[in-house]
Amino acid sequence: MIDDLDRIQYDLPHKIITRINADAATCLRNRKHVEFMKSRFGVLPSICATAALALILPTAQAQELSFTLIEQLVIGNDEDAPAEYLFTYPELVQTDSKGYIYVHDRQRADVRVFDDIGQYVTTVGKRGEGPGEMREIDGIHVDARDRLIVADRHSKRFTIFSDLGAQFETKAFADDLVAGPHPILSLEDSFVLKYVRMYDDPERKLPYIADTKTLHHYDMDLNPTQAFAELGELFNLDKPFEKAESDGRDALKMATNGIDKVVLAPTIYSGYIYRYTHEGGSWNMEKLEGGPVPKGSYMSVSDKEHKSNPELRRSSISISGPSGLHHARIFNWSLGVVILSSGEIVNFTMQAPLRRDPSHRMELSHQVELYNPAGELLGYGPLRFDNQRLNRSVEIMSTIDILWIDEEDRLYLRRRNQHGFYVLSVAELVIGRL
Repeated sequence: MIDDLDRIQYDLPHKIITRINADAATCLRNRKHVEFMKSRFGVLPSICATAALALILPTAQAQELSFTLIEQLVIGNDEDAPAEYLFTYPELVQTDSKGYIYVHDRQRADVRVFDDIGQYVTTVGKRGEGPGEMREIDGIHVDARDRLIVADRHSKRFTIFSDLGAQFETKAFADDLVAGPHPILSLEDSFVLKYVRMYDDPERKLPYIADTKTLHHYDMDLNPTQAFAELGELFNLDKPFEKAESDGRDALKMATNGIDKVVLAPTIYSGYIYRYTHEGGSWNMEKLEGGPVPKGSYMSVSDKEHKSNPELRRSSISISGPSGLHHARIFNWSLGVVILSSGEIVNFTMQAPLRRDPSHRMELSHQVELYNPAGELLGYGPLRFDNQRLNRSVEIMSTIDILWIDEEDRLYLRRRNQHGFYVLSVAELVIGRL
């Protein structure tokens, strides 16, 4: 079941806590908790291990590890399935305490619900401007009471659904919330929303940034109470491209432990993630150093170069900001960051070569970083699936994005399938030593 992992041995003192089940077909439904404390440990091919795997390793030097995704469920892979099972681009994913999976598909104004084995259950909401209807969904969240909170930027309101959409209430956005929050995260008895405060400019009639804090602490009634996380702590605002990127909807990958911590990884990843902890009414920031990364996470491209060089146009991205249109080639991305139930942080990254032959396809590589609860880098290494067909496909590997992690440490990721369609994959993560 686990390609090439049966050869792995752990030679240093360590503690491994993992959930296993000898029958891989029932991993999602039936788990037994086993603690292994041995001086040597081999990964058995018949064992299904989840991402709740903690390695206590010497902290003086990060270890080289391997990270393997074992897919347990794929929704949207059958192009002949009913429309309820097919996606254009599964953009937002959440889960609730009953195992239901909530999925917002881009260009739709509703949220589809599936059970824990991928069977369609219902659709919550529909397109419109009336009660219980949405136009432009920017964020969704399922809170501890299994309420589905949907942020609609067009209507400038939250709709809070309960009982799988049978009941709902609405709450207007705060005045400074123009573009809509993305994402929405739960803490203990509160929420954290990501957005930059913007107000209408009375002269130009355009929204403008009122301050440079990007995270906002809300109470349980969705009222803002505090802003934190200065953009200047996370981005170099003296660089035009980074400044234009900094307040973008997808500028940061985010995760929470559900209690008092929020972790941020800039999507254009330069080797640092940021952890904010809520203590005594204030938010304290730690800058955590990751593994080896390219010397520069991006290279700015001038308008002239962008227009005259077809290869640069194909391999660069463009971002519109207050100072105009900016272009850059990206060499290092964060694909998503999660906090495991054990407190470890996992950051998934993707690298592009600094130089490439235009006549060949771009070869991308994936690296994952593992931090202990204290924020120290335990190790890093390549990411792969246990299915070699997936690993060999550039089209599949280049489209991986980590969207969510549930209470059982199952990862929910978006990727393309062999036919080029986007699917939602639910996967276990196995961490081993190279």
